[in-house]
Amino acid sequence: MEASYILWVIFLFLIAYIIVIGIITIGWIRIPQTSTKKITVKTKVSVIIAVRNEAGNIYPLLESLVKQTYDPNLFDIVIVDDHSEDETVNIINKYIHNDIISITLIKADKKGKKSALLQGINYSNSELIITTDGDCSVNYNWISAFVDYYVSSNKKVISGPVTYSSSDGFWEGFFRLDFSSLVAAGAGSIGVGLPLMGNGANMAFSKEIYTDFDNRNDKHASGDDVFLMHHVTKKFGAKSLGFLKNEDSMVITHAPNNISSFMSQRMRWGSKAKGYRLIWPIVVSLVVFLFNAGLSAILISGFFMSWAFIVYALLVITKYFIDFPLVYRYLNFSNAPRLKPLFFFAEFIYPLYIFTASILALFFKFSWKNRDGLS
Repeated sequence: MEASYILWVIFLFLIAYIIVIGIITIGWIRIPQTSTKKITVKTKVSVIIAVRNEAGNIYPLLESLVKQTYDPNLFDIVIVDDHSEDETVNIINKYIHNDIISITLIKADKKGKKSALLQGINYSNSELIITTDGDCSVNYNWISAFVDYYVSSNKKVISGPVTYSSSDGFWEGFFRLDFSSLVAAGAGSIGVGLPLMGNGANMAFSKEIYTDFDNRNDKHASGDDVFLMHHVTKKFGAKSLGFLKNEDSMVITHAPNNISSFMSQRMRWGSKAKGYRLIWPIVVSLVVFLFNAGLSAILISGFFMSWAFIVYALLVITKYFIDFPLVYRYLNFSNAPRLKPLFFFAEFIYPLYIFTASILALFFKFSWKNRDGLS
């Protein structure tokens, strides 16, 4: 195959990539940033958390939940333990008898995060469900921010922002940049009326909607957050979903410990793509994969044709200028502006990483929480 033909194909992928990222960036800009108002409504809320082996992480979450500004008589915490093998349950039990908020601990009937969440949601009798993870911490106005937006916007599903707690060193910075780009892409897609993805570590929805949710993706180890959004989009339209661009709604979680756990996490998330049925998520996945696959091919060919390295560098720099309006805006919103200089260098790694993670997600099982292929 002639080099000129390959370059023309890459050029077409580049045009498609520009269009996709441009649309998502416009979506992010269109989402108004809000601040939490004084709550006058009395919406009953349940925070549902599925946990497994979170003894080293769950203390900050429990502390931040106990200190919520929302009326403690209007919300409760339901924690479903997914067969933890450490001190997670003992730590939670110390908080159950507090005099501030209601905390219920349930032992999961089945294995897996999806089953645990469903069990917790079924246990709840609240109107609004908010989900997060055991390794997260939240702002003291977190619940208030969601209730305020839920009541004022009349959205059926609300996705919230998530960021990593630290970004010391190159790799932690790279992990946070990558995660930021995913959250920003999900938010921007919602903003433009083409929902793509959300994160169950910070999501709210009415119990009625979840009960109506016909989950046909049980074969996927992960993905209720994404597939719930897609289901609601198909049934009620894209306007029924919203992204809460409010600093009070930010959830902070831990970055992966190393490259291996980072890749395993991305494989788990990437495996959701096999269950996509909506056009926009499929188009975005294909465009991003094909463009980065093309860049990876050029990079590898550089070991045989030195000019390919120059072409790769030029294309990556072009990609940087396409990506930075979206990523920079999210870094400003998530109070991580110091990562901006690192983003330029990270762009040279992204293509090969995205290509590799996508292939592994399609053909190989992943390990998570000491389980293979089961979240």
